[in-house]
Amino acid sequence: MKLKTGFLTALGTAILSLATFQLAQAAFVENQYNCEDAYMEVAYDCGNDAIVVEKNRLNKIYMSVYRTLNTTQQQQLDKEQRIWLKSRSDKCDFEYDGPMNNSVVYAQISANVCTANETQKRSKVIAKRYNIK
Repeated sequence: MKLKTGFLTALGTAILSLATFQLAQAAFVENQYNCEDAYMEVAYDCGNDAIVVEKNRLNKIYMSVYRTLNTTQQQQLDKEQRIWLKSRSDKCDFEYDGPMNNSVVYAQISANVCTANETQKRSKVIAKRYNIK
């Protein structure tokens, strides 16, 4: 009985080690958003959907990291995040108060893609820093 239990424990450990190794080998999957190349309605939805996907990914990574940090580290990460959010807004935000036309819509789509791409970059930075796969 002891031999059987020892074998099962060793087998379970080997399987868990293999699964952990495979998980560690998984790379950060980068999405390519070419929304501007589509027709307007499709492009607009693509840009909006890209933001949702990347914000969800960032939130998931951020929260999984945040739970592991002490209070000082959490405050530092929060500070970095606020700085990054301002930087992303400065780079990507689009504001226009005038008549709508195709150029304005495509500018908004481009801003959405920028927001998604910058959010994806931030996810990658945090995932790499804290070894999140």
